[in-house]
Amino acid sequence: MSDSLDFLSGEPRASRMIANPGDPWVSVHAIAEYEFCPRAGLLAYENKRANDDDEPPAFDILPRFELAAIEKALGERRKEFFRWLWGFLSLAICGPIAGKFQQPAILVLVGVGMAFVTYRILRIAWDIVVLLNLRHQALTGRCREPDPYSEDMQAVNWFGLLNLGFESIRLQEALRDPDWRFDGKPWRILRKGSLSIPVFRTRSPQEAPHDQQIVKVMAYCRLSQINFPAECPYGIILTGEDYSGFAVPNHPRFRKRFHNSLVALRQLALASDHQSEGDVAYDERGCVACPLGAPRLVALGLRVQRFGAPVMVRPVGSSEGKDYHCDCGDRFRWKPPHERSRYLS
Repeated sequence: MSDSLDFLSGEPRASRMIANPGDPWVSVHAIAEYEFCPRAGLLAYENKRANDDDEPPAFDILPRFELAAIEKALGERRKEFFRWLWGFLSLAICGPIAGKFQQPAILVLVGVGMAFVTYRILRIAWDIVVLLNLRHQALTGRCREPDPYSEDMQAVNWFGLLNLGFESIRLQEALRDPDWRFDGKPWRILRKGSLSIPVFRTRSPQEAPHDQQIVKVMAYCRLSQINFPAECPYGIILTGEDYSGFAVPNHPRFRKRFHNSLVALRQLALASDHQSEGDVAYDERGCVACPLGAPRLVALGLRVQRFGAPVMVRPVGSSEGKDYHCDCGDRFRWKPPHERSRYLS
């Protein structure tokens, strides 16, 4: 694959994408945030978040995306279940013995112990049920292999892809593009034959990817092309927890947003020291539910940082005698029109 051409399209690499020596490095996360809102992109850049798509936090510790890990956890839970069951039977035997010798203190301890052991047995039994269900999904997941020449998004299933022979790789370090000066680490790389496909996960289910998610997956496609000697005809976005998602073609009509956001964020980062906070554009449509504009108590002491230095607090309002602020309000010295701010005076 030639370094002078974009994959599939044959289009010349746009010179505007090549960074100058003094241009800042930006992250995939910051580029995608810029697509959502320029102020969000600048905040992400200044906070230097790295490895943005490491394993997202889960509500439990059960493995969910690798069959081998599911099988291992299932075996461990089964052994644990029988150990606790043996403990329950031992306590059940001790109870009548303590009663026979009229030892009420021991009876109380046995009762408390049996209650705790019963709780543990039920929790482990529930984990086993969940793992069996996950194992079933892993073994039966099916989908068509995405057409590498399609120009449209295609539905996929995580385990369906693995069952088609794709190998899941978890990266240890972020991928870097020294020419365009950006980096990022996808959640996984899927490999099969000559293909190297980046994957990232979202936190909630949705009917179609959002623009900023398309920007992110196109950025990962670029990084995959640069860092691996393999083809990257599409990237994958997994949505929610049901293992479904979308294969997004690595095509010019999808790449354009990524290119525009990268160049615009780079320009904004260079100009941010020479312009007032209020000059940075924002998209008011996204402010209503944006977490960066969500008010929180000043007393909590949680402050947004700019290149490692805490930004001075600017209260956006008060309620019941308590002051509130937010990250976007502190950085850009304003009151974002967040839905929760309307309750503040």
